[in-house]
Formats: sequence, structure tokens, C-alpha cells
Amino acid sequence: MNERIAVLCPELSVPEKTIELLVPLFDAVKIGRPWFMDEEEPFLKKHAVQILRPPDELKPPGDFKRLVAEYKGWVRTSREKGFDAFLAFQEHKSYGQEATWDIRREVRRGGDLTDEDRKKNALKWNLFLCLAHEIRVQENEAEDLLKTLKEKDSPLKGLSDEEELPHPLSELPEREGLPMRSEAGMGQVLESWFSLFEGHLSGEDILLTLSPGVFQYLCDLWEEWGEGPAAGAALKDAVVLRQFPLLEKSPVNVIARHLSGKTIGRIRDPYLYGK
Repeated sequence: MNERIAVLCPELSVPEKTIELLVPLFDAVKIGRPWFMDEEEPFLKKHAVQILRPPDELKPPGDFKRLVAEYKGWVRTSREKGFDAFLAFQEHKSYGQEATWDIRREVRRGGDLTDEDRKKNALKWNLFLCLAHEIRVQENEAEDLLKTLKEKDSPLKGLSDEEELPHPLSELPEREGLPMRSEAGMGQVLESWFSLFEGHLSGEDILLTLSPGVFQYLCDLWEEWGEGPAAGAALKDAVVLRQFPLLEKSPVNVIARHLSGKTIGRIRDPYLYGK
């Protein structure tokens, strides 16, 4: 019997409680990290989680850490937070002749990227994932603060005869975990992830996402670009699975090509957030 392996996609980090949930379900859990994202949480070693790195030829050129720091400053100071705002911002900036920001040109002409094209896009792919992670951290911090404020008594308590006053923040919606609102932002992050880590993936791995939005996006994308329906399955009632058949023809859409013959999964909410 083959090992049951989960590769988180496109998450770059997850809380320890999520890892503790995954360990009993899978023989191995792996997380991809772009170049120069060097921090490794102690609990990953504790639970034998393997860190995947892109190949050496996709290591970004130049002072990549300085570039990431500059964009992190943008994330922290920009009035328009979020990954989609970052995508709009980066279209106006380029760092060196080797920074090829627009992958759509290669996708439109069809076929896989050449090795030279992949090297040119290495900076973009690594940067997108690093910044998506940074934006997610920022949003999680804001979400944690909002939850803390919601748990406190209403500031109007004691000023009214009503026994229970609704908290002023109680109706504010909670955000989804990944910093992507539009299909464009989600597509850019997923293209970057698959492009960097495709060499680590086998047809027997389960590409596991914690985001219902990402899971649905991939299912919808396959329905549009794939060949044949995706087979549904479940893993111990905890993980919803979709198994995509092998493609006979290479589609224009780069993500659909990467989904060929792959299985994606999403943890059911009751298991992720407690039954």
C-alpha cells in the first residue's frame, strides 16, 4: 500500500493545532517554502513535517531579501491592504532586466514554459509567495485583534437598562484565511506555487488546502479547462477529495496542466474548527 502524503497547497505555514489534526490522517505531511523564507517553526520538526524547496535554478537573482523587505514595507504602509492591491502596485515596478512580471504572454502562446522562461519568472514566483504569506500574517493579526475585541464586554454596557447589548463589532464578518479576494490574485499565487514545487509532486500525493475558496477555485477551473469529471471521495469523513483524470491534451491554462492526474483535498470545517 502506498503512503498517504499530504502536500499543503498553497499554504506556506499552518498553526500547530492544524498539523496535529493532519498527522493521524496522513503518513507524511509536507509544506512548500519559497527561497529565503528560512524560518522553521519548532513544531514542524516535532511532527516530522518536511519542508520542500524550489530547485536551485529557480533561486531568485540579486538581493532578494532586500526586495522582500521593501515590499513588506509596502504591505505595512499601503492604504490598500491585500494581495490584489499588491498585484496592481507591482505592475508599475520592475527590478532589473531579469524580472519578467507577466506570465500571461507565455501562457497565451500555449505549451509549457521553457527553462529560460522559468528562470526569468523565478523572481516573480518566489516574491508572490513571500508577499502572499506576509499579507496573510498581517490579516491574521488583524483578525485575532478583532476576535479579542469582540470577546470583551460592549463599551455601552451599564449605560442602558437592557440586559444584553450587542457588541458594536459583533456583525463584522471574519475573513477567509488566504489573502486573495479575486480570481486574478488566487490564480497568480497558485501559478507561482505549482511552478516552484512541481518537481516535488507525484500523482499519488494529496494537494491539501485549508481554504474552501481555493478548493472551489480549482474545481471550477478544472470544469472549465479539464477533460472529464473529477471523481469525488472522502478520507475518514475528515477530508473532501477530488481526483482529476489525466489530460490527453495540454490545455492553455497552466494550473489545469498541473492538476492533470492529481488529487486535491480540503479539511471539512467541523474537523478544522472543532466538532
